[in-house]
Amino acid sequence: MNKLFPGMLAVLLLSACVGGPRMAEPARYDLGAAAGGATHWRMPPAAIEVQASSWLSATAMHYRLAYADPLRRQGYSESRWAAPPAELLESLLKRQQGRTEAGGPACRLQVVLDEFEQRFDAPQSSQMALEARAILLPARGGDMLARRSFQIQKPSPTADARGGAAAAREAALALADELAAWANGLDSTVLARCRN
Repeated sequence: MNKLFPGMLAVLLLSACVGGPRMAEPARYDLGAAAGGATHWRMPPAAIEVQASSWLSATAMHYRLAYADPLRRQGYSESRWAAPPAELLESLLKRQQGRTEAGGPACRLQVVLDEFEQRFDAPQSSQMALEARAILLPARGGDMLARRSFQIQKPSPTADARGGAAAAREAALALADELAAWANGLDSTVLARCRN
């Protein structure tokens, strides 16, 4: 009997691992397909690059209970972004980028994503907070031509990760529009330097 016990124990442990309940895969969210109308640029950037603060380098979906623990950043345990937020945002901005008849070299647009979280003001009320800095650079070289900070908040339709993802899409689309409006409003001498 003593000789059979270790073998039986190994078989039982193996069967428990194989046939036991499996953890559900976390839900994965992105920012969806391109919206109906692309943003209008007087001179679309030749390249768009989005970087992010270190705490946004993974796929965690962050939220903050501002009404109870405002200094604590938390992450949904059963929901994730399909890719790091900077990658999702860069993809959306490129898809929303409108083309015009402007030809030749154009400026490069760098965006630094500083915040991308769902903030709860109450247990059933939240909004997506997107904070970013944009830097316009010439086609060649690193001399900054212009810069601006953006703070966008969009209400979440539901107080969960799905609602946060929906609000994140609206915030990202609003950022695309605001970036284009900012660039279109720059002095013509700045835009002229994009062609050099």
